[in-house]
Amino acid sequence: MKLLKPEWVCREGRPIFSVHLHPDGSRFATGGQGQDCGLVNIWNMAPIRNEIDEANENVPKCLCEMTNHLGCVNSVRWSCDGKSLASGGDDALVMIWQIKYQGSSTSFGGTNHEQWGCVNMLRGHSGDILGVAWSHDQKYLASCSVDNTIIIWNAKDLPQKVTLITGHEGLVKGLSWDPVGKYMASQSDDHSVRIWRTNDWKEVKQIREPFKKCGGTTHVLRLSWSPDGKFIVTAHALNNDGPTAQIIERGDWKTGIDFVGHRKAVEVVSFNPHLFVKKDGVDHHGCIALGSRDRSLSVWLTNLKRPLVVLHDLFTDSILDLSWSKDGYELIVCSTDGSVAYLKFTAKELGAKVSEQALDEIFMATYGSQRAAKNRNANTSTILIEDPTMLKLVDQQETVVKGAMTSTPLKKTLNKSLEMVSTTAAIASITKQIETKTSDGRRRITPVTLTTQPSSVSGAPLPFTSFSPKQNKGVIMDPSPPAGGGKKPSPQSNNPSIKSPPPKPMRFEPLSPINEPKQTEVAESSKSGTLKRTLDTVAIPKAKKLKLKRSKVSTTVEASKPSTPQKPSSLSSIAKHSQVSLPVPDVEGVLTLVVSNGLQDKDSMVVQINNNASSKNIIKCLKNDAIIWSNGLPTAAVVAGGNSVVTCVVCSDKSVHMYSSQSGRLLLPTFHLSSPPHALKVESSFVLVICSNATATVWDVDSFKATVREASFSHLVQDGKKNLPLESVDLTATGVPAISIKGTTYVYHNDMCVWLEACTRMETSEIHLSDSVVSLDYTLPLRTLQKSSGLTRTDTVGQMLSSLRNPSSVAGSLSYLEAQVSRSYLMQSPLEYSHWSTTYVRYLVREEQELRLREFCGQFTTPSGQEGKGQVLGLTKHSLLRNFLSIIAGNARLQRLYAELRDSLE
Repeated sequence: MKLLKPEWVCREGRPIFSVHLHPDGSRFATGGQGQDCGLVNIWNMAPIRNEIDEANENVPKCLCEMTNHLGCVNSVRWSCDGKSLASGGDDALVMIWQIKYQGSSTSFGGTNHEQWGCVNMLRGHSGDILGVAWSHDQKYLASCSVDNTIIIWNAKDLPQKVTLITGHEGLVKGLSWDPVGKYMASQSDDHSVRIWRTNDWKEVKQIREPFKKCGGTTHVLRLSWSPDGKFIVTAHALNNDGPTAQIIERGDWKTGIDFVGHRKAVEVVSFNPHLFVKKDGVDHHGCIALGSRDRSLSVWLTNLKRPLVVLHDLFTDSILDLSWSKDGYELIVCSTDGSVAYLKFTAKELGAKVSEQALDEIFMATYGSQRAAKNRNANTSTILIEDPTMLKLVDQQETVVKGAMTSTPLKKTLNKSLEMVSTTAAIASITKQIETKTSDGRRRITPVTLTTQPSSVSGAPLPFTSFSPKQNKGVIMDPSPPAGGGKKPSPQSNNPSIKSPPPKPMRFEPLSPINEPKQTEVAESSKSGTLKRTLDTVAIPKAKKLKLKRSKVSTTVEASKPSTPQKPSSLSSIAKHSQVSLPVPDVEGVLTLVVSNGLQDKDSMVVQINNNASSKNIIKCLKNDAIIWSNGLPTAAVVAGGNSVVTCVVCSDKSVHMYSSQSGRLLLPTFHLSSPPHALKVESSFVLVICSNATATVWDVDSFKATVREASFSHLVQDGKKNLPLESVDLTATGVPAISIKGTTYVYHNDMCVWLEACTRMETSEIHLSDSVVSLDYTLPLRTLQKSSGLTRTDTVGQMLSSLRNPSSVAGSLSYLEAQVSRSYLMQSPLEYSHWSTTYVRYLVREEQELRLREFCGQFTTPSGQEGKGQVLGLTKHSLLRNFLSIIAGNARLQRLYAELRDSLE
């Protein structure tokens, strides 16, 4: 084993919180704290591996430094393909970095030898981000935070979110993806490790026993999944009050085996990405590294009872992160003391690596599927050709290619290479004269060397050690098409038989040159064909200028068009007739509101609004005819509403005024609506305003948020050329707006941004159903709406079921019951949801609708050992299912379904 601590990997003694090796092994990234910002550094691996490169001043050590984070950077992770680097910090941001080009540039504080840019800034957490992790198939990027949440991002379409996981009750400090791709594991300060399914992001298992007595003394809790997917090793566990790293077995998620020996809490665990075999090659084993707060590092082989190596006092402070190289024989460690350590192992120490093919066979035998495509290149994957005819064609193509290679003269190849070298040299030697005049009138000519601006890079960065720092400044990694949509000539354009590949899309706009016209002049003055092709490929400034010209000409032409009268189109005429305008209430002399218990007695408070009282508009609150508070209004009040919490008034100038009903305190500064008011409703702390342009807005005064933002219902009130009136406007205690139009009540679903039918009078007239339980409280949300629409009755359960005996009415009845179940769920009413779910199951059992019954009841089954954990609207799924089983047991023809559901509970 070789151990090295490079002193030049430091940031003036400031902590390094995370480290990660690039998949190609050419560089590694660190994240930490700068002087007044978060730091992300990319370092060259060559000076660490080679003493000669370390002593060579021409070989850079720090390739790039990024200071975009406003807070400390706690985690850095390369994507499996090496194209992107994710960093998360105390500024609650996840930044995605990609290389722009390789070449030196001077910035504040030093020289960057590679240019990296932030291509995505992911916002969603409300607190410090402690961990980021890419899934092995690169579909997802996960981030965890001190806000107790985990966000899953769509790595294929950033910054799109996939889901927000809110199960943890404490700071989430670590993430690890299952190499099989089925699960994700997380560890938190709430003394738990939780396993999440990736197909629905539901919790599979919660492990608490080994972590019950652990305190929240660690900065991170970086757990790790074994490369064969059979084990998870977690950080910061206890065994007989001694710190350990706990092993969790896949499947039954049992604990009982751990790694012991560290004197303080283990903060980071990292599995080697490979499995290894002994000399006999019979049995394979894994390798794992542990870092602790006791400043020591231990490396273990899973087939040995003792650690392979233990390094005490490797640092002067805690170890916070570990990273293995892709080949599995190198390890980089970082610490809060601001330094890193490098360890190099041999095959004699760890063993021989298990081949990729053998690992795939292990996955196939264990899980029936191959691994997630980690670090695999699609271009190098082997394709099995099954058609003999296609196999012959492939053989013929290989023969042609081999013949072409052997028939190419060496001299011709060398001439092409020399031609490219001379072209590059010509680009570097082109000069332009700058003419200036001195104070005495003399001319001074200064030659300036023009260099082409390197284009952006698409794809993973090349290893930095393949370039000479002095001779290859501004090396173009992957020439991209010119900005502005110009056609990029291909080096093969002279050969009509060879088709040029389509250009790759650019991810970065090229940096603008200092003197753009001079660069263009150079490109235009060049007469060499080869030189022109090269400039067209890399001289983005010329194409950029053309783009600006094209945009300018387009604008000029558009402005110079004569203004000819246009014929009215049918669409514009339709839009004119389809404008919706709800009536604005007339201004009344006095508006009176009861804002306390709803009864005008000695304990009630009444708000009176006097419009134009002595040339003033006054709002006052009275109790027992005594004025409690009063205030002035700028104009006459049009609509008003209130309760014991808030009183809201909208005036004729569309200004909105919100007061505390108890004291008259102004809860919010005055603001204005975009359209005149039509109606106003107050319930709990929510205020609903319906505007004349047929939009609904709901504000939550407690949290100062708009829970519904100008939700338009103009399509509901339009009936040809006339507008339908609103029959009623309601607002539930949970802030859900409801409107009744032509016998149908609609509620707004904020997540779906649609108005859903809550009830309609046609349901009772056609199906003759009731709510089937008289004892339900009329203050419940769904029942309240249906009562106002005339839908509720007092029929018994037997009367309802007897009315459904007609087979022709079954479809309609099912639709009604299913609608009631979904309505009560969307209205967030647990009592009504339980009631209608039970009624629906009772009807399905009676009609022996086994297919629907099996699907519906299947939603309330949860994995083994999770009884009581799965909930819907705060109701335990298993409790609901037990209730359904008691109903299903009454029909002997459904005994098989009963047995299956009962077994799922047991």
